[in-house]
Amino acid sequence: MRIFVLGRTQYPEAWALMKRIHDEVARGIADETILVTEHDNVITVGRHGRLNNVLRRELPIYVVERGGDATYHGPGQAVVYPVVRLRGGVRSYLWALEEAVIRTLDKYGISAGRREDHRGVWVGGKKIASVGIAVERGVAYHGVAVYVNPRMEYFYHINPCGLPPSVITSMRHLGVEADVFEVGYAVAVNLEALLQRQERLQAGAVSQALYQP
Repeated sequence: MRIFVLGRTQYPEAWALMKRIHDEVARGIADETILVTEHDNVITVGRHGRLNNVLRRELPIYVVERGGDATYHGPGQAVVYPVVRLRGGVRSYLWALEEAVIRTLDKYGISAGRREDHRGVWVGGKKIASVGIAVERGVAYHGVAVYVNPRMEYFYHINPCGLPPSVITSMRHLGVEADVFEVGYAVAVNLEALLQRQERLQAGAVSQALYQP
């Protein structure tokens, strides 16, 4: 599995790169890849999202393939786009994405977790990372954004994932200063380890099913 740290990117160029890699992975001509980036200010809306959750239309807006609703990306967010084959179901993959963020934040002294009613990673009642994926031809893409030190006022341009903007928090807001790309790379490394473990467990389960003494 390859991990590429792209630096700051415009959303359309990262989106196009992600889709090209997705096609290559689906066709079996490229290795699974995790892209780590940070975007200039942009709003994206998932395929089943509602444009009326974009409250102020001052930033570029893209409607994309992923699930979820309106999301703001910008400087200060570690954005991680894994382009990977599904080892199990979608739910287990989403769990792995969230778990990679939870384990990363733990290393920075932040105790995070999940909520049953909303995807993403939460600290108390505040959301510190958003998750949204698409799956085509057995390969997942899009991914997760971790709020490291973004300008929080931009979240008031939207109802993030259909929630009030005040629900968003960041590592900086919690008193932790961190480098965006170090956080993103750590999430990628943790996710790679979790996916490899899922693959081993799946292979073990298949072996047991095939072996009938």
